[in-house]
Order: sequence, then C-alpha cells, then structure tokens
Amino acid sequence: MRHCSRLMFLICATGPWVGCSEQGITELRFENVAVATGDFDRVEEMLSRNDVRHTLFEGYIEKAVYDEDLDPNGMAIGTEVLFGGTNADGDPEIFSYDAVFVNSGTRGFGAYVYNSLESDDSIVTDATAIANTVEFVGRKRTLVVSDWAYDLVEAGWPDAITFVDEELGLDSAQVGLDESVIADVVDPDLAEVLLNDQLQIDFAFSYWTVIESVSEDVDVYLRGDVEYRLSDNTGTAVLEDAPLLVAFDSGRGRVIYSAFSWKAQSQSVTDLLLLYLAEGLDVEVSHTEATSQ
Repeated sequence: MRHCSRLMFLICATGPWVGCSEQGITELRFENVAVATGDFDRVEEMLSRNDVRHTLFEGYIEKAVYDEDLDPNGMAIGTEVLFGGTNADGDPEIFSYDAVFVNSGTRGFGAYVYNSLESDDSIVTDATAIANTVEFVGRKRTLVVSDWAYDLVEAGWPDAITFVDEELGLDSAQVGLDESVIADVVDPDLAEVLLNDQLQIDFAFSYWTVIESVSEDVDVYLRGDVEYRLSDNTGTAVLEDAPLLVAFDSGRGRVIYSAFSWKAQSQSVTDLLLLYLAEGLDVEVSHTEATSQ
C-alpha cells in the first residue's frame, strides 16, 4: 500500500486489517514531531496513546474548550516560536522537526481572537513564517492541519484547496453546521484498511471549515454531503460530495488537511486515518512537552 506506514504495519500485525505487507513499510521516520495546541482539537492525544514523541507549542487562543482544567500557562513555548523563531543553528525553528501537527483553534491563524475583536492573524499574515512553512514541507517534511487552522494552508498553498467563501478573508470558510456526516471513503486503499467504504465523521463544534473543491493534484480520501451557512445570512445550503479529508505533495513533502477535528472522532478512527496518512510515525518513544524557550 502506498500509505502503509511502519505504525500501520504494527496494527496490521495484531489486528484483522488487510492490504499491509512488510514490503509496503516506508523507511521514513518522524523522530521529531511538533504540535501546535488549539482550543478546538487535541491531536496530541493520538500521538500520546501511540507513544509518539512530540513537543507541544502553546497555541491556545483562550483555553481548551474541551478541558476546563487544562492550563495553557503550563507550556512556556508558544506557536510564535515554532513558526517565527530560530533554532540553535540559526535556522527557522520549524526546520528542527520532521512533522508538524496544527490543531484547530491555534493562535495566530484567524481573523480575531475567539469571542473577541482583537486581531489574531500574527502568524498567517507573516510572509516569512508562511515561506518557512512552505519550505519546511518541501524538505520532505509533513504538515497536518485541522479545521479552523485552515488559513495556514490557504496562505501557503492558495491554489490547492478552494474553501467556501475564501475570497471574504480569514475565517470565512468556518460555516459548517454542527452535525454528523456519513462520508464516502473514496480512496480504495483506505477503504480496505477501514474494512468499509463509508465512515461517520462527527463535528463537535458548529462553524467548522467547509471545502468547496480541490485542484486535480490533491488526493481526496473522504467526501460527504454537508450543510453550511450562506454568507449573506439568508439561510443554509447543501454542498454535495464536499471533500472532508485531503492531502497533497509540496516539494518532497506532504500537507494533510481535515475539515473536521480529530478529537471529535472515536480513537480508533483517528488512529487509523492519521497513521494511514502520516507515514513515518515512530511508536517506540514516549512524548515530551516543551518547557523553556
């Protein structure tokens, strides 16, 4: 299988998954993984339960809405360092990592601070930060972005994905209704891994990001009929076969984008999807948190 990663092979070896073979295991390894935390998603939970070492960069706009006890002040390094800082060698900090996961609701990628009129576009409008991110992927790295953090993908690769109402500016595509969607698994290899050609995708929060279409060089894995709010406030509309999970190559690397948050899905669904798409995850190490700048 094209996307049969080392970790997926371990799953195949212990479960009833078909289509994996030792010959399909990639040699790519993610030894250094960074995660930008966010108010509306928590992809680091998937990494932790699979013992994938990762460094957290604090990106909460306010606090995690799914965990009132989570204290953002416990993380000293912010997303501004990940996307705008430099490492000990003088290179962009982001180049220190093999993969970067950006949660929905990460600070710096929206028009305004959540529930406020204060600007929140410090990273997505920083030309150097965006250029570094694009170069990071081009260096055979992987970028995984979910839901509200879509403006990062739009800024770096504007022609890859067309988001609903994207011409209206930051956050404009966040119009999806709070619902569950029965998605068609349009990638045959993924359907084989899931043992099903359909999958229920849940949206824990309203106003999720809606994809209108993608360019021909973008791989689509999940599609579904979605209802969204019209920009003129005249009601709602239905977009048939809207892409929900996509990925594309950039240089030697790959960008993965989900219109949904990973935390809203069952753990088994999240694990299978991410481990199928993000090749090279190393499961033999434990995770850490950044504690100093």
